[in-house]
Amino acid sequence: MFFVGVITNQKNEEYVKKELSAILPTENIIFINDRNITNIKNIKFEVVIIDNKINNKIELRKIIADAKLILLNTDIQMNLETLNNLNLTIITYGFNSKSTFTVSSIEENHIIIYLQRNIYNNKRIEIEPQEFRLEIEENIEKYISIAIFIIKKIYT
Repeated sequence: MFFVGVITNQKNEEYVKKELSAILPTENIIFINDRNITNIKNIKFEVVIIDNKINNKIELRKIIADAKLILLNTDIQMNLETLNNLNLTIITYGFNSKSTFTVSSIEENHIIIYLQRNIYNNKRIEIEPQEFRLEIEENIEKYISIAIFIIKKIYT
């Protein structure tokens, strides 16, 4: 079983637990923030979702250095030097036109995201560029919904 580290707003935590509980136990989902980052630096994460800014770059680098996969919201203002010289697989998402998954359409209850380049799931099966429709729950941020969709796409 693997661990997922999630850097997001506190209001998204219940949604993340609910959505990821189909693929891993909720105790394997660890929420990371500036207050607890120094206490969890020894956990080896398979996936780290960076959906919010974190100020402690040194500890963040320690956490992501051993991860297999980083999901990065490209629309947050973050110094990307933290990711330099690390052997990581990084999948980006957001409204940025260079993101791996970019938002191509947005409406009240759903968004359309576009996978712009090939990625591989955990079974090494290639997922080719295509559009996906995501239903969005009310009061849940679109960014975290995209990140959860990506994890489900890779691990199921």
